[in-house]
Amino acid sequence: MSEQQASDREVAYLTALDPHASTTTKPWELEISSPFLRRVAVLWIIVVMAVHIFMAWAVDVEFTGVAVTGLDKFAFVGVGIVISVLSWIALTRPRVKANEDGVEVANIIGTRFYPWLVIYGLSFPKGARMARLELPEFEYVTLWAIQSGDKERAIKAVEEFRALEAKYMPQD
Repeated sequence: MSEQQASDREVAYLTALDPHASTTTKPWELEISSPFLRRVAVLWIIVVMAVHIFMAWAVDVEFTGVAVTGLDKFAFVGVGIVISVLSWIALTRPRVKANEDGVEVANIIGTRFYPWLVIYGLSFPKGARMARLELPEFEYVTLWAIQSGDKERAIKAVEEFRALEAKYMPQD
């Protein structure tokens, strides 16, 4: 009976495919988040709440034959609060963390860990809104935490990531 052993690259690739795979116990050497997305979230919440508060006020300005109660007005504001909370969670969640074991990418939906063995590099294509983590088979993961709207901070984040990449990514 012959036993097949998976190579390190195959194990790393399978780990990257599994969203529930264990990541690392080592401390993160780099953590990146986007202040631009935080500003977008604040602006979006102001707009959403202004619209919902206005609608709560405007629904009862003129009698239309429909009975509008205080609860109906409160519901407009309540829906605005729910949308605002969900928007805040979604837009402030994106993070990129890296250490000697690999890179953890937390985007708006989902978090994945990619060992250095399966990473081909970081790219920021000209005209792109966000950086990309290059993977095998011409695949990539968009890094919401590194936005072009962050300007100099995005450049610094790419430089810091590439320093870790040069330090830990296998040469092949």
